[in-house]
Amino acid sequence: MAGLLAERLRADAEWSRRWECELDTVWTGPDEPERLELVMIHPDLRADRDGRPWLQLGVTLYVGDGDPAAEAERLRARPAAGHRQEMAEVWGRSWHYAEDPA
Repeated sequence: MAGLLAERLRADAEWSRRWECELDTVWTGPDEPERLELVMIHPDLRADRDGRPWLQLGVTLYVGDGDPAAEAERLRARPAAGHRQEMAEVWGRSWHYAEDPA
């Protein structure tokens, strides 16, 4: 499910433009296959390499019992319809934010 959701999210560039972030990965733990973690970098994955400030953002989503393709679409629609400030938590940050978190 994580791979299918990541594929769908990467194909939908509008939500990441609106959220001003780039999808890093989607993962699930072996003990909780119904729980997916979306990991995103604000503003983009190149920020650290380029020496720019960045935030690592996370969103937890829960997989239902439906058809995998339908579930991936349902889960893809959550960030597409939501807002970064309401859904995402800061999970990490560059040293630039050590004194002045955004």
